[in-house]
Amino acid sequence: MAQEIEIEVKSMLSEESYNALLQGFHLDKTAAITQHNHYFETPSFALKAAHSGLRIREKNGSYTLTLKQPHEVGKLETHQALEEKEWLHAKKEGILPEGNVVTQLEALKVPLSELTYVGTLTTERIEINYNQGLLCFDKSLYFDQTDYELEFEGISEEHANSTLLTLLADYKLDYASTENKVRRFFTRKNQIEKA
Repeated sequence: MAQEIEIEVKSMLSEESYNALLQGFHLDKTAAITQHNHYFETPSFALKAAHSGLRIREKNGSYTLTLKQPHEVGKLETHQALEEKEWLHAKKEGILPEGNVVTQLEALKVPLSELTYVGTLTTERIEINYNQGLLCFDKSLYFDQTDYELEFEGISEEHANSTLLTLLADYKLDYASTENKVRRFFTRKNQIEKA
């Protein structure tokens, strides 16, 4: 089964701070890879109730179905490669192909027949190897929002936290806690629907 434990920490950035970090690391915005996170949920928010998120990530012409679940440390991610036709079928019908992700969803008691595509968050991401981990500079666009964040994936919670906080301090930036992308996406979706 394609599973991994992801230990990541993140801090929101202003556009100015994002640009300053790119300059400080000698990175060009043209180096960003665009990825589309296509999110799924049920009308009763069964995934949210299970503190989980379900997406199909479209990147460089490939598609990966991923379920993120809580874990003792970080998040447990279950991945499954998809064909484009499987992504299009999931988007239109809400039907996922059999495999590891469906097995995990069944274990969570998520009603598969109620899954539906709810929208897309697009991220322009620059990734670099940094301090035994992966540092990501993200610009995300969803609905009418554009936000910026710095994300570090480390080998332990302590390693991830200390690396991110040290880096921010080096650039005289304050740590700004944030929800993950799927939560920010749904929060904004809910605000728009209520308006």
